[in-house]
This record gives sequence, C-alpha cells and structure tokens, in this order.
Amino acid sequence: MKFENKEQLAKAVVNSIICKGRIPKVREQEVAEELRRQGACFVTLYVDEKLHGCIGSIEAKQPLYKDIIENAVGAAVRDFRFPPLRGEELKRLKVEVSVLTPLKTYTPESPDSLLSYLRLHKPGLVIEKQGRRAVYLPQVWEQLPDEEQFLMQLCLKAGLEPGAWRDKMRFQIFDVEK
Repeated sequence: MKFENKEQLAKAVVNSIICKGRIPKVREQEVAEELRRQGACFVTLYVDEKLHGCIGSIEAKQPLYKDIIENAVGAAVRDFRFPPLRGEELKRLKVEVSVLTPLKTYTPESPDSLLSYLRLHKPGLVIEKQGRRAVYLPQVWEQLPDEEQFLMQLCLKAGLEPGAWRDKMRFQIFDVEK
C-alpha cells in the first residue's frame, strides 16, 4: 500500500493496532516523499468530535512517517488520560496529524510582553521550569483563548503552580502544519 499523506498513514496504523493488535510494517518506499524527511508530529484522535488521545514529539529525531506511526499507536492505546480506543469507535474516529515547525526559544521582557506576544501570534508553546515541561499545540487556543488561562493551564499540566509563568521560565514557540 502507498501512503500519500500523514492522516492516511496514521489512520491505517490506528486501524491495524485496534483490529489486528499489531503495528503495520511500513517501508520507506511505501510513503510519500514528504513523509520521509525528518519531522516531529502530534497525532490527535477524536471520537464523536471529542478528544480521545493525543501523543506527540516536539523535536524531529527520525523520518516523519516513523514519528507518525509511533504517535498514532500512542494516541490510540497509550494516552493515560483515555481508555484505549475500541473497534466500535473506529467508524466515528477523526485523526489529525500536526507537524511541528522547529522550536524557537522566546525570552519575554516581562509577563505583560509575554501576554501581548501570545495574544498577537497564538503559537504552540513549550514551557520548562524546575525539570518540568509541558506543551500545548496552537489548536489549544480554540479551547483556551485567554492568554492568562492558557498559561495557567499549561503550568498545571507541567505540575507547576498556575502562576509559575510569571517567574523565570523557559519558553519555546512553534507552529504546526495540520
């Protein structure tokens, strides 16, 4: 089988892991050229339009098609926030693959300048402090459009206090190709 795009590949992997209990063997020559380049992605699964799994990588360390395969399996059966996907849910499944641009360090001059930047650009964001790290894709802005709420929830996701973003913290920004 020839995989022409990232969603087609991710969906085939999810179907195989759920229906056959195994990850399909995909050879490099079976994927489109664009999927062979180094890449990092998140695979997000929705059942009945509700989030049902999201696993990903934030840095490119392997060909994109291999990252898609690993993250599709993870989103289907290893996201601890959700039960493993079931066969009867496959008919109602929507698969989204977000390919990340390279991370860029962002150093705000102040908390207010950070809020202004986020309000204007709405990027994907990785935060890191005290050995804890969390990421939100740009799509999360659709659910959390308020910059302070976005940052507070991201801090909580990292296991930090909600206001930890106001103090010294590492910020990395990125965009995605959906």
